[in-house]
Amino acid sequence: MSVTKPTIVSTSFFEKIGQAFTLAYFATVDRVKKRKEYLKTIRELEKMSDRDLSDIGFSRGEIKARALKSIYKINI
Repeated sequence: MSVTKPTIVSTSFFEKIGQAFTLAYFATVDRVKKRKEYLKTIRELEKMSDRDLSDIGFSRGEIKARALKSIYKINI
């Protein structure tokens, strides 16, 4: 008579699902954090006078582009 041992089902599928949710969570947290920084940068720059903006080297029309470049590292 042969004896069979029960095998343990691999949890690799569930581990992968857990990793996917973890990555999605932290990606979302990072996006929210960057969005808040972006909006804060825009608000602060919009409070400055045209003369102050000129002193730091750009015009009022460049505020959003500069904020994108600063926070998201995107060149427009």
